[in-house]
Amino acid sequence: MESMAPMEEAAVETRRHVLARLAGVAAGLLAVSGSVSGLLRAQRASPQPLPSPNAPMNQNVPGGLDGAGLAHQSQQPTISPLVWSEIKSDSDKLLQMATDFKAKIDQTNVSATLSLPLMKEAHQIEKMAKQIQQRMRS
Repeated sequence: MESMAPMEEAAVETRRHVLARLAGVAAGLLAVSGSVSGLLRAQRASPQPLPSPNAPMNQNVPGGLDGAGLAHQSQQPTISPLVWSEIKSDSDKLLQMATDFKAKIDQTNVSATLSLPLMKEAHQIEKMAKQIQQRMRS
């Protein structure tokens, strides 16, 4: 029976260690959950409203009457009269080139292959159109 006593003491000691570890884990979980709930309460306590993109700049003026749309109208680019006249003359040239090209294509035999001069003329028309487009962008 004497050999049983040390085993009982070892079992009691093991139970104590297990209970102590469980108590430590429980205390740790309580501390973590307390800090997390504190953070959640702090976040819920003071929500910050987001401003509406459609809200008027002046809160005393009804929506839409504070001139919000006027700022967008002044940002439109203006074209100088000289550049506009160049665009207009180049588009007249482009129209003439395209009309001549269409007439030549209409005279070409359907079964024949397209000639090199027609290909070059199509390239020139494309080049002129891109130049006009670049002038309009700048």
